[in-house]
Amino acid sequence: MPSPAKPFVVTLVAAVTFALGAAPAGAIETEDFTAAAAAPTISLTTQALSTDTDTAPLAPISSVLAESETTHSSAAHGFDVTAAIAAATAEIGTSRATGWGAPGECIVSAQRWIRAGGGAWTGGGDPVSNYAGALRLSPTEAQPGDVIQYEHLQFPTSWVSGVHTVLVTGVNDDGTYKIIESNNPTGSGYVQADDSWVPKPPAGFQAVAWRF
Repeated sequence: MPSPAKPFVVTLVAAVTFALGAAPAGAIETEDFTAAAAAPTISLTTQALSTDTDTAPLAPISSVLAESETTHSSAAHGFDVTAAIAAATAEIGTSRATGWGAPGECIVSAQRWIRAGGGAWTGGGDPVSNYAGALRLSPTEAQPGDVIQYEHLQFPTSWVSGVHTVLVTGVNDDGTYKIIESNNPTGSGYVQADDSWVPKPPAGFQAVAWRF
């Protein structure tokens, strides 16, 4: 004689088996956190943050730290900015000799103008040690009297082709700058102004700002 409890037991086992072996409709999917499904790496450059998986060269760690440690972008200049800009303005349209340490070189001209305002630009040697004692800033923080420098990402302390220096004389509402520069084009030693300048460092370079 069949046991009256047997159908109940069979039904219970079937229900449990179905619950464990099949996911009900509308179940919540879970993320796969295995190494194979890891998120793309984030590469940091001074230009932008990217989530691409490319292998573009990164900025030297010394340069990254120098900017990340800067917290005083509102610090006052240590010289007469008006006098420095006046000295640079007086040279617009003139040319000077170029070559190592010559007065027509872009960085030598910027030094001359800053010093005309009493700035203690006493560094030298390379595109980084030249700014000994200055405050390093992002170009977006530059103000009149600051210097914007193109430096090589891989070799920031080398005078490689593409290094360039300008003096910021104003900041426009659209984020562009008023600048005065020397030796553009290279070898001309020519001083000129640009009232709507945007930093456009060559490939492999970054723009940084310095404040004395």
